[in-house]
Amino acid sequence: MSSIETVNNYGGLGHALWEPGIHNVSSFTTSGSGTGAVFAIEVGDGGIMENISVTTKGSGYARNDTITVVGSQIGSGGESLTFSVSEVS
Repeated sequence: MSSIETVNNYGGLGHALWEPGIHNVSSFTTSGSGTGAVFAIEVGDGGIMENISVTTKGSGYARNDTITVVGSQIGSGGESLTFSVSEVS
């Protein structure tokens, strides 16, 4: 288990309450035991998910760990955003 390099399985997601812009998120739940990662979550017009970048890789993550971010972290509410760890180093 190591640091997150990339994530996937988030394309096309969105919610009207997610605010456009880049949201730096360090508070989330994971299906694994990793800690310390930070993500830059980019939301476009209409609350559509555009990109997720790993800005701090953290440690203890494994491939296919599921990351869940509550909607209030990327806007004024709405559904949670869930995505997967695709590569670790």
